[in-house]
Amino acid sequence: MTQAARFRFVHVADVHLGYRQYGLEERADDFTRAFESVVRYCRDVRPDAVILAGDLFDSKTTEPKFYAAADGGLAQLGAAGIPVVAVEGNHERWYRRDARSWLWQLSRHGRLRLLQQFDPPREGIRWTPWTAERGAGAYTDIGPVRMFGVEYLGARLRSVLPEVVGAAQATPSAGVAAGIGVLHTAVAEGAPFAPGGVTIEDLQPLRAIADYLALGHVHQRYELPAGDPWIFNPGSLEAHTILEAVDGDGLEGAGRARGLFDVTVDLARPARVRARFVDDAIARRPFLRLWLGVDAAPSFESLVANVQSRLQAVEPPAGRPPVVELLLRGRLHFERAQLDAARLLGLVEERFRPLHARLTLELRAPGEVGAPQRRASRSELEREVLRGLIDPALAPGERADAWARAAQELKQAALEGRPVEEQARLVEATLD
Repeated sequence: MTQAARFRFVHVADVHLGYRQYGLEERADDFTRAFESVVRYCRDVRPDAVILAGDLFDSKTTEPKFYAAADGGLAQLGAAGIPVVAVEGNHERWYRRDARSWLWQLSRHGRLRLLQQFDPPREGIRWTPWTAERGAGAYTDIGPVRMFGVEYLGARLRSVLPEVVGAAQATPSAGVAAGIGVLHTAVAEGAPFAPGGVTIEDLQPLRAIADYLALGHVHQRYELPAGDPWIFNPGSLEAHTILEAVDGDGLEGAGRARGLFDVTVDLARPARVRARFVDDAIARRPFLRLWLGVDAAPSFESLVANVQSRLQAVEPPAGRPPVVELLLRGRLHFERAQLDAARLLGLVEERFRPLHARLTLELRAPGEVGAPQRRASRSELEREVLRGLIDPALAPGERADAWARAAQELKQAALEGRPVEEQARLVEATLD
């Protein structure tokens, strides 16, 4: 314990070890490097515990090298006397009744403490403490702090929360000075674009047993409710899609922070929580997202000159070769067939020597009219169409916008060539 009346922990989520973004081995190495930087940070600051709020692995069938990366990093934390508490996320959780995840294996070996409410061979909640022999438990005590966790349950989560609270309150808690909950779910008020989540109102019963609710699942930071937060989501460590790059002013997804929370709990009753967001300690590959209007280019050659000027105005980032997206938007004043995408990508390659470059087009044909004063992006227009198609089929209370965004995410996964297994997980998560 750092101080007798305080408990300090680091909260991370959505590590996604093993994700080969764009099919590149270098990107899988980047996700490992980000995890290793968190391990270094924790060894430096020496918290009393680390919380992994789901999706340590990108796949339930992770490869040996990525399991070894997790095992090695967790072993370093264990050697430093820092216990790790985790729940299963949707990427690593098996849905068969008798299946076990790789987190369970790590838990059996004492690398972490896996928290879950449903023991796979059983039907109902089993509120028992974690042991390495079982490989899991509903809760664990670290000093005077009790941590409980709920594995990824999708839309089922809302219905089981009252039972979780009842089981927790029925368990003796002598000597427990604070409670911390760990869940893998989206919260509508923090991430309205994420399907299958819950609301602050749904989570409110947990306030009786949790001074801090540690979330994962959504790849951006949020803290809820505004003004007096007790629900925290740190976001992913690395960018899982191009929309998670934090730069790119004027582009969808820009400004969505990602990192970790370094949290101190003052153990006096009522416990007081101070959560400090940290993003500069995480090793990440640089992403550049640049956009350019095409309306001022009367010909393709003039567009080439404009692109060159735009690229020259941006300094290549230091460090590892970046991932670069060039987005062209507006109305073309020449035939679409004259737009040589390979030549434009060549300009990006020449300027930045990137690991990966992509060209995104949000264009209108010559002579197209009727543009509104505020031009919606292609993504926004697509989402509006999807909402209109989906809404009539939904039950009362379901959010068409969340389903439309899920459909877009599935489309993006297919366009980026993500594995079929990952695309299936997106469908599973949406339908759950």
